[in-house]
Amino acid sequence: MNTYSHSAPMGAGPAGPGGVARPKSLLRFAQYYDQAALLGWVLFTSVPSQGVLALPRYLLVGYFVLGLVIHSRHTLGGFVRGWPSLVLPLMCLVSTIWAPSSSDAIRLGVFMFLTAAVAIYAGTRMSGRDILLCYFLGEIFGAVLTVLHPTPDGGGAWTGPFSQKNFLAAHMFIMYACGFPLLFDPSANKLLRLLAAIFVPLGAVIILLAHSATTLLLLVGSTSALIAHVFVWQPATRIPMARTFLVLVIVVMGLIITTVLFGFTQFNAESSLLSALGKDSTLIGRTFMWQIAYRIMDQHPFTGLGAVGFWRPELGAANEITRYFFYEHYTKFSFHNSYLENGVQFGYPGYYFTFFLAAWGCWGAFRVWTRNQTLHNAIFMVLALMVVVRSNAETDLAAELAPTAILMFIGALRRDAPTTVQPPAPEPLLETGLPPGDPRHGRLYPRSPPLRR
Repeated sequence: MNTYSHSAPMGAGPAGPGGVARPKSLLRFAQYYDQAALLGWVLFTSVPSQGVLALPRYLLVGYFVLGLVIHSRHTLGGFVRGWPSLVLPLMCLVSTIWAPSSSDAIRLGVFMFLTAAVAIYAGTRMSGRDILLCYFLGEIFGAVLTVLHPTPDGGGAWTGPFSQKNFLAAHMFIMYACGFPLLFDPSANKLLRLLAAIFVPLGAVIILLAHSATTLLLLVGSTSALIAHVFVWQPATRIPMARTFLVLVIVVMGLIITTVLFGFTQFNAESSLLSALGKDSTLIGRTFMWQIAYRIMDQHPFTGLGAVGFWRPELGAANEITRYFFYEHYTKFSFHNSYLENGVQFGYPGYYFTFFLAAWGCWGAFRVWTRNQTLHNAIFMVLALMVVVRSNAETDLAAELAPTAILMFIGALRRDAPTTVQPPAPEPLLETGLPPGDPRHGRLYPRSPPLRR
């Protein structure tokens, strides 16, 4: 029996008692709530948010935390897989015993836990395709603001809405990498592919104008690897043992190049790299701060100074560093190194655990890619590598609600089952037991002779 009213307007729901059409429920959009929340999260973190702009970000964090509780049957496995992301928040809470300010240590621990919570929820509730799409669309906002207001610094490098050129380059690299799969996905929406065709090249141009040498090297290396993945690695599945041969060729070429550079020519990788990047041997004064960080870790090897224990206005060493970098008054600063930042706060346990956290992020993304070697999973490996490279000069793995750290945690704890090709359905058999059109019909089962009259 038809349950729809003939007089109901187009798009109305099933007819209720008396033949009156019921309106469609808004619950049919529930499947997009997570995507909308993550898109909003990326949108409000793609540019520095202060004052009233920070309120939506905290509301979205509350949505993710509430979702972890409501969907605990699904997210509990994410907590188990993502346990390394919860260790630093625990260190913050434990360090309240000796930290200069217990309230600051508790606050940092809570926000570090929220950093892991966002990653665990997104990694367990959303597909890799949707996660990359949300990050691509969210970072477009930062790209548009950069084009409208490039705000070059004293050296001519673009900074956009960010305080530093390196921050701008990192966000544009995320937009570039997350939009890259749309260019080679024929099943994607045409409008999304058009946006990718516009903003992926624009992201590369902005990285070039930002004069961020490290991100530029990442751009060149990742583009070469992803193009090889699309046009060489994936088609190699059609040839038996082709991928094994490619791996052997890459390993042999790497060994030959390493032997020639370091065995025969006495190549100095550090000085050559710094010269190519246009950096001095002190890395713009970073080595001065790193020496202070190592000295503090030697003085407090097992406990450190506690969470938020060094960068405080009442601490003379912190003010000395800010004056070294030409700040007249104390300002919030960092050691520009995730490992040393955690080492100063939590001692050598925090220092070495940060290395473990970076290795876990790369290994998790690589493990997912080995199970299902798609371009989307390869992007998560590239993003994890970006975070590891940045963590040597920035505090991505020691900062609260860091977008780059959340991306790496997502790539490490997510699951992506291998795609399986369903076999075609068998054709229906005729009474003879053979499929229709089989040439054996007439040969095995000849027509019956005509009846004699």
